Amino acid sequence: MVNNIPAEARAKAAAMFINFSDLLKMDVRSADGAFAGNVWDIAVKRGDVYPKTEDLIIAQGGALKRVYAILPWSSVASIEDEILLNVRKDDIKFAPEIKEYDFLLKRDILDQQVVDTFNHKVRRVNDINLLKVDHDLVIAHVDIGLRSLLRRLGWEKPVDAIVRVVSKDSDYLKKADLVSWKYVQPVSVNPASMTMKLSVSEKQLMSIHAADLGEIMFDLNPNQRMALFRALDVKMKARILESIEFEEQHAILKELDKKEAAQIVTHMSADEATDMLEQLPPKMVNNLLPLVESSRAKKLSTLLGYSADSAGGLMTTDFVSMPETASVESAIDFIKKQTKEYDTVPYIYIVDDKNHLKGVTTVRRLLFTDPKDPITKTAFEKTLYVYLSYSAKEIAYFMEKYKVSAIPVVDEGKVLQGIITMDDILSQVISIAWRKKLRMPKGV
Repeated sequence: MVNNIPAEARAKAAAMFINFSDLLKMDVRSADGAFAGNVWDIAVKRGDVYPKTEDLIIAQGGALKRVYAILPWSSVASIEDEILLNVRKDDIKFAPEIKEYDFLLKRDILDQQVVDTFNHKVRRVNDINLLKVDHDLVIAHVDIGLRSLLRRLGWEKPVDAIVRVVSKDSDYLKKADLVSWKYVQPVSVNPASMTMKLSVSEKQLMSIHAADLGEIMFDLNPNQRMALFRALDVKMKARILESIEFEEQHAILKELDKKEAAQIVTHMSADEATDMLEQLPPKMVNNLLPLVESSRAKKLSTLLGYSADSAGGLMTTDFVSMPETASVESAIDFIKKQTKEYDTVPYIYIVDDKNHLKGVTTVRRLLFTDPKDPITKTAFEKTLYVYLSYSAKEIAYFMEKYKVSAIPVVDEGKVLQGIITMDDILSQVISIAWRKKLRMPKGV
């Protein structure tokens, strides 16, 4: 997110904000004026919308003999050109290692990739903008701009001077590329467990559309990608797998154990799961299906028996059917209570006690009919359907001819097997057209 900050406001902000990269350059002195070390990192408390500093970690010595001291942030008396402590040098205890921290600024944020949940993008953090609040510092923004990178390299002032000469009104001088921390989701990974812990931004992360989140995941490196994926709930995992290409699906499934993969497949829509399973190696499918919820596994096994471009292969078994003896009132009640997991309920299919298709109706027709009437009274005069063996081309022609967004699929005995939506048939037709295009000579 880009913020426009006028010159006067920037000057005032300078007194309120401090860049983490500036802190990392500072010497630390004890209350008695002795040199205590340099800032190594800062620990912050997770959980708040804007996390607050918790501990200051300082270091002494070179790479081979470096030692560390951990001081509560309350030990910091002031921050100017250096950090002054309110404790004496003799009271500072150094050790060769740092205790395990959940969240450190340099280790987990600086130079790391984070998810900008406002713009649905992956960003690289060049600096961290800290706000002075009473005696504490809180994380206000992450800086993703070029200027912050130059600042860390020590080139900001000379580059600024050159830009002022060339173009004093340059956006480079006027705009700060800051992302508010409340929109930032760190993707730091625990190196031992290869997992990540979501912060307060989890709500923003979970509100991102699965297709956007899928794109974000594949902007990350493989370790971060899987850590982010594992941090999501099983329904979001299923939605992401439904929204990405097969190569990406396969890459994720190979990293999961069979039980976790089976749970995700169970929560995918039947047609999307079938499309994916059809392309997976047979050995992987045979390992997955026995672990999938029994009713879903049975549906998938049935669907996998049909050609991918036939009605049987294209259909989904997620649809709403009602017995022909039902009333309009009971049908509406059922839809309200039992179809929350469905993206849409375009049609309701009326069946007899042996699941033969008897009619088709819509929610709109139910709403404009007396609740006490039988559901059959709301059915369309003509019941449209296709057979399991119909090809994608035939189905597309049929749906275009009758202008329907979904069509039921029946077997030879007119027993309802599933439905095909416009999305199902459109994706198949596009796939066929694309394959033909690839086979065409160049220049045609």
